[in-house]
Amino acid sequence: MQRAPPRSCVIVGAGLAGLAAAVTAAEFGLRPIVLEKDAKIGGAAAFSGGQVWVGANHVAEREGLQDSVQDTLDYVHASAHRDPASLDEAMAREWVQSGREAARWFEERGVISWEIIPGYADYHFPALPGSRPEGRYLTGARFDGNSLGAARDRLHVGPDFPVGITYPEMFTWGGMSSRTGWDVQLAAQRRREDQLTFGAGVVAAFLAAALRRGVSILTERAVVELLLDADGAASGVRCSSVGSQPETFEGTVVLATGSHDWSPKLTERFTGIPPEDGGSLAPQGVSGDAIGLVQRCGGAVTALPAWAAPAIPGYLLPGPLAEGDTGFRACYEQSRPHTFLVNRRGERFCDDSFHSAIVAAALTSNDDGELPNFPFFMIWDEQHHRKYGLGQTPPGGEYPAGLLASAATVSELAQRLSLPVEALEHTVADFNEHARLGADPRFGRGSNAAVRSWRGDAAQQPNPCIGPLEEPPFHGMRMRLLNTGIAAAGVLTGTHGRVLREDRTIVPRLYAIGEAAARTTGGVGYNSGYSLGRAITYGCLAAREIAGVSSWGSSRSHIGGRRPL
Repeated sequence: MQRAPPRSCVIVGAGLAGLAAAVTAAEFGLRPIVLEKDAKIGGAAAFSGGQVWVGANHVAEREGLQDSVQDTLDYVHASAHRDPASLDEAMAREWVQSGREAARWFEERGVISWEIIPGYADYHFPALPGSRPEGRYLTGARFDGNSLGAARDRLHVGPDFPVGITYPEMFTWGGMSSRTGWDVQLAAQRRREDQLTFGAGVVAAFLAAALRRGVSILTERAVVELLLDADGAASGVRCSSVGSQPETFEGTVVLATGSHDWSPKLTERFTGIPPEDGGSLAPQGVSGDAIGLVQRCGGAVTALPAWAAPAIPGYLLPGPLAEGDTGFRACYEQSRPHTFLVNRRGERFCDDSFHSAIVAAALTSNDDGELPNFPFFMIWDEQHHRKYGLGQTPPGGEYPAGLLASAATVSELAQRLSLPVEALEHTVADFNEHARLGADPRFGRGSNAAVRSWRGDAAQQPNPCIGPLEEPPFHGMRMRLLNTGIAAAGVLTGTHGRVLREDRTIVPRLYAIGEAAARTTGGVGYNSGYSLGRAITYGCLAAREIAGVSSWGSSRSHIGGRRPL
């Protein structure tokens, strides 16, 4: 048995939330140990865009951008209006108020250098009260991967973001998929130099900070049991590891195991996405382990409605491109001009440039309990191919064999996709009539400011997300709704991430943070960056409470020698 040193804590999961907890714990004199069941570190955060949403943050303040805690709370509340009961008022306030403090605290202690993602609006700006056109999205400055030394090989880097370049550069070049204007030489140079940005860069900064503070991070350790003392308090965990006997680690327990993406049972239970139409962009180690672990102590689990699942449109490649590649890819090109989505009836069904609208429409059942918009398909023309490509296929490049169908006419394409021919022809003609003017009167495609700047083509005016489908050949493929490492369900928690039972009593010495915890802070409302904002906030809050620190007052870092508290 691994006997715990005094003031120890066991952190289960080495994603952003777990690393934030580990850094904070070490900073305040605790002796954290981090257990990660994957062979690599970073979890879903390392595969993400590295967007950390923090209202009224200090970086925006120093750049002269106006915001307030109250406006941030107004926005969070308004975003959850479709199901107000899903939002816990006390948790929302704690998250918003403490998030800005945590972001400042981590920067003051040299953990990360934050930067504003410029010109990136809240999802619902200006429609909802409290929304902002800019300033709430933080990400990390470029991080030199070489500085991690031997630990660099243990860091996850996902396939969906152009790691190395920055948001300002990408926006200047035309956006995420407008790659004909990109500086490909600079992008290649950054990759050679191992400059890390997006989610990989944010995680790398926290990993480096944890290692500087002497935090022990053990990989390939799958926690299989939560240990309890005679009073029902968490006292440690038991885990299995590759090629060795089960190990036991004692201490206060922080569960940071992430979402339920790779658990077919949990995903079907909480999202209802048909298996043949689903998948995940997260690393395969992300499977919602905390949900099973808390059963022993009576910890409660709660879920949002399926339509609020923060999935995004994507697809499955015909085969993996590298060892460990799952083949699932996010699709950002569906927000570009010269494309739209249709259901199995060949009809559009939502603002198909905005992934939240797609998810809500796809996962809303009809009166018969069916999901009428599954399966759904992306339809596009040769203009789109020439301008944007698809994923790793460059503009005008050759698409992977077997991924999609192509045809000289819309009717022929419909036949190849087994869609109603007349319906698809009518949909294309109706869309084109308005698209030539940059309009979509039926669904408002391209009306969302965040989508226009992040996923549109700035060179396409008057609407960065709209262009007609006119140039053959025409292309189409069946799409999927992919989980992103952001949970539809999780462990019920109270303030500071303390795990709660069904009767709302606290399980002593047990915390759940990040996507292991239910999303009561924002309810069914969602904004990109909520997840990583919660991760750093509750990683910090949980560790501070374990250390007995209640004030956000300044204290010096004691790297290399901890002071008694």
